Amino acid sequence: MTDSGLPTSEHLEHLDTDTIADLIENLLPAPEAHRAREHVKACPDCQQTFDALVQLSEDLAEEGRNDIPMPADVAEHLDAVIVSESVLRSSTVGVHSLVQIREEPRRHLPKLLGAAAAVVVIAAIGVGVVFATKDDAPGGAAGINPTNVPTGVPTLTTKDVGPQAQRWLESSSNPLLHGSAAEIACARTFASSRPNPQLRLVQPAKVNGQRATVIGLQGESARDVQLFVVTGCNESGGVADPFYDTTVTLRNR
Repeated sequence: MTDSGLPTSEHLEHLDTDTIADLIENLLPAPEAHRAREHVKACPDCQQTFDALVQLSEDLAEEGRNDIPMPADVAEHLDAVIVSESVLRSSTVGVHSLVQIREEPRRHLPKLLGAAAAVVVIAAIGVGVVFATKDDAPGGAAGINPTNVPTGVPTLTTKDVGPQAQRWLESSSNPLLHGSAAEIACARTFASSRPNPQLRLVQPAKVNGQRATVIGLQGESARDVQLFVVTGCNESGGVADPFYDTTVTLRNR
């Protein structure tokens, strides 16, 4: 067990569901996110929970679907997770499985993956489970709706960089390379010195009050993108000087 409370892959203790959900939503600090990501890779049970929550997030994000069937094996695994982690403890005291929720459909399902504005109704259909979502805001499931990439220079804090870049990248299947030709060329030069130089994002921004460039490079997997916030690229002949980095995991890849 680490000082932060995250189990290590060496001990193969399971991460709790809230930690895995925060990892998917990029809400963990960078060091804890790295440890959690490495643990998930080494732990089949946590990887199964991760995959199930990613699939749930993708299903909630789809517009125009009223009925989304969930495979029986996924429902059974989520039942086990709910029992072991008591994720329904806050608003469904005494509820211990999806079966019980299906029998008491008026009980509230607590927030999963930040979708606090979605009403999630669970019903049994055959051997599967159906999630029906109702959006409280236009444009899709709240909290996971893609955001248009800005054409100007957005103002961010380092805390905002990961979640915001994740939304930008999830809104397009193509690399998002913005800024002047010199800024993009500076980003390419920076990328060439990294293990994986494939550019996924170049976005001018004002981060913590200073003009910067957010550079995204392909990570170890198709879902992962390494993000670097650098200064210097917006200057003529500038050299990238990184002062913040993190990794995000895309939910629609």
